[in-house]
Amino acid sequence: MNQVEAKPRWYKAFFLAVIMPLIVVMAIFPVRNWFTTTDIVMLQLLWVTWVAVRSNRRLAILTTLVSVACTDWFFVAPNFTFHIENIEYLVTFIVMLIVGFVISQLAGELITKVRDVQLHASNSRTLYELAKDLNSLDTLDEQKKYFVQRIGKHLNASCTFMPAAPRGNSEFILLSEANPSWGGFNFTKRLTQGQKAFADTAISLLYQVHEKTLLRQQSAAISVQAELERAKNALLRSLSHDLRTPLATIMGASSMLADDEITLSDSVIKEQASNIYEQSKILNQHFDKVMELSRVNKMGENLCWQTINLQALLSEAKARRQQQLTHFVIDTNIDAQSKCAGDVTLLEIALANMLENAWRYGDGKVSVEFTQSSNQQKVCYQLLLTNNVITKAQTSSDEGVGLGSIICDVVAKFHQGTFTLTINNETQMAYAKLIWEKDND
Repeated sequence: MNQVEAKPRWYKAFFLAVIMPLIVVMAIFPVRNWFTTTDIVMLQLLWVTWVAVRSNRRLAILTTLVSVACTDWFFVAPNFTFHIENIEYLVTFIVMLIVGFVISQLAGELITKVRDVQLHASNSRTLYELAKDLNSLDTLDEQKKYFVQRIGKHLNASCTFMPAAPRGNSEFILLSEANPSWGGFNFTKRLTQGQKAFADTAISLLYQVHEKTLLRQQSAAISVQAELERAKNALLRSLSHDLRTPLATIMGASSMLADDEITLSDSVIKEQASNIYEQSKILNQHFDKVMELSRVNKMGENLCWQTINLQALLSEAKARRQQQLTHFVIDTNIDAQSKCAGDVTLLEIALANMLENAWRYGDGKVSVEFTQSSNQQKVCYQLLLTNNVITKAQTSSDEGVGLGSIICDVVAKFHQGTFTLTINNETQMAYAKLIWEKDND
């Protein structure tokens, strides 16, 4: 909003101050015998009041002078002259001038106060909307761009962000007096005192939003780092536990076979060799999981969102563990047309690990459920696997959480989601839940 009081154009001012008083006089002149001079003066004051309220005080004063002159010319004897014979008319005209001036002054003050209130309300509303909209933007560049558009439009002055004050006849305001290196905003014209005060307040508000955004970004970075440390510790703990047991078995069996002082029967030798082979297979599976986790982390850097058929996703995930899940029963009520969005390869890997865990610790069958919900901002997908647990979980302090669960957790986080695995000790039911979200386009 422009903070300079608008003035009427010259032809509009001429019409209001000169032409309209003449029109009023000409309208009264044919019936002048019906009115006294005082009545005519009061009628003229009506127009003066209207001009004072709708325009400005200077124009109202000019209208008063023209009205007095017209009344004297047309209605005071001798007519069509400015000569006044009766002192009564002189007093009337003086009072009319004084009343007209007072009305003009009061109306002018009222208009000024009303415009000040309107300007203050407009500035307050703009600052409120600016604060709300700036807080909804995530980056500093977006906030500066929006600020330039909104404030430039409000002040009716072109505004740009610059790293340093330019030369020339312009108005430059720093974003932060304490940090001049942050730059500031340049207005192409000099601002009035009121406009500059408003711009200072708006820029101070932007600076506060900037600081809040930087703190939020730092907090997010710290949270990500903490999450990475947690994942790293979980991975190391899982590897430590999962590798220690087969390695201990292999070392024990191989040392027994290599000891010359121990005489072993053929059946014992065969049993120990079988143990070494089985534990070697377990180690190989662990290394495969490590490679799969590395692959997931690499793919997550370039996440590719696709529309995926749920039945096809389930089939491909089962195919990834075909040797283990050959006779595994998967009970699902997923509709053939059900679809979700995400990286198809990563979701296949996550679902394959969920099925493998259900097979490894379950009773040979699992129930798969899929749900979807949405709002204006996001679409939320959920896969829930439920199975009976027949293997009692270990409770040692160094127990691993399983690389399969870690892989599912990483895939979920890449998709802005979460993975949880819970076991109900009373019912001996395991619930593996993969939840992820996608922003609405």
